Amino acid sequence: MIYLYEESTNYRENMVRILILDIGNGMNKGNLALLYSTINTISKSTPNAEYYLMYYGESGSHSSLKLDEAPLVGEINPQKPLKTILSVVYLFKCLTLGVLKKIGINIPISKTSKLYEYYRCDCVVMIGGDTMTPSGKYGVNILTPLINIYYAVALGRPTVLYGETIGNYNTFIKNIAEHVFNRVSLIIVREDLSKQYLVQNNISTPKVAITADLAFTLSAASKQRALDILSQEGIEILDRPIIGINASRLIQKYIGGNILKSEEKLDDILARTIDTLLEKLDVNILLVPHVFEPGPITDDRTAIGEIYLKVKNKSRVSFINGEYSPQELKAIIGLCDLFVGARMHATIASTSMLVPTVGLAYSPKMYGIIGEMLGQQKYIVDIKDINYDKLLNTILEAWENQTSIKADLEKRMPIVKDRAWLSGKYVKELIDHHEN
Repeated sequence: MIYLYEESTNYRENMVRILILDIGNGMNKGNLALLYSTINTISKSTPNAEYYLMYYGESGSHSSLKLDEAPLVGEINPQKPLKTILSVVYLFKCLTLGVLKKIGINIPISKTSKLYEYYRCDCVVMIGGDTMTPSGKYGVNILTPLINIYYAVALGRPTVLYGETIGNYNTFIKNIAEHVFNRVSLIIVREDLSKQYLVQNNISTPKVAITADLAFTLSAASKQRALDILSQEGIEILDRPIIGINASRLIQKYIGGNILKSEEKLDDILARTIDTLLEKLDVNILLVPHVFEPGPITDDRTAIGEIYLKVKNKSRVSFINGEYSPQELKAIIGLCDLFVGARMHATIASTSMLVPTVGLAYSPKMYGIIGEMLGQQKYIVDIKDINYDKLLNTILEAWENQTSIKADLEKRMPIVKDRAWLSGKYVKELIDHHEN
């Protein structure tokens, strides 16, 4: 269920306007799960909230919600110099307006301006999960979320980093990030490793809270809907237990710290592992994509297709080919008896459905969320030193311990979900404090 406040002219005046900055893409169903869960968690505590969405890229949010939305104002990208320059110009405009406001000169922003939603909102919420962590050679990807956050800070709007993973910056990025983080109103992180980073780097001005990944609160579609999807895809696998596997070409570059220690690539390792599992266990294998963004690296179906081609025993291997909502994918994953996931939110979907899970970790977030918070450290395989034997043995151990893992997840999950719901309460407290 998505908690959207029903409009009525009788109480339109009492609406709380929240601007969501989404540094992600709706073709990534983990990112879309975060968007839905952000609205759910905030609306539960602030039922009179209305939302405006600014998204990254050009393709829109791909959400099923009736949201007003537009592209993000700022983008720092060396390959887009004009866009980068305009983004900096907008920053100077925000800083100027902010300074003038402090001395009593309040200049309104035109409704036609890209900055208008910053001006009219009551609170700005940044989401994206791990978009506050660097990627690439220099980590400049983080400059885009930082400049969009700083527009809000400069204009004096209450600003929240909502359910983020934070850390691992180089010196240049670290200085900029600390400057911005110390000027936001509230930082909500989803695991303890991020809190430790903030404390160690003297980011103490805003309130910092640890909750949990928001997507733990996302409801799955019905089991019948999942079965209908399998039928539509021509997949018949219910005659045996199911091991689900999510693969991603994006994490391939992290093997051996960007340098392959083995001649085996990840798809070779997974294909060999699947063949061995089919020899040792009476199971069916279901390959499940979780990101559908077009591109040879970004679309999980590309990775899945390569693995499928290399598997020898294809008769008991099936794959999802169509694009589905995060709720539908969660329901499909919930049909599995065990799940192996490379994408963070695929493993959040599986564990929240109480499916024993082996996580393929390429960043600290897997250790912080699936490892520490859910107590599944022994079932995480680090992508930097992965090999066939290590992956196979971890999966087989999880298979043998299904009952105890499921019982442990069942005990922990209500606590984790309650922590995720707390995120919305923290935002309400901030809004109430600002209004008073």
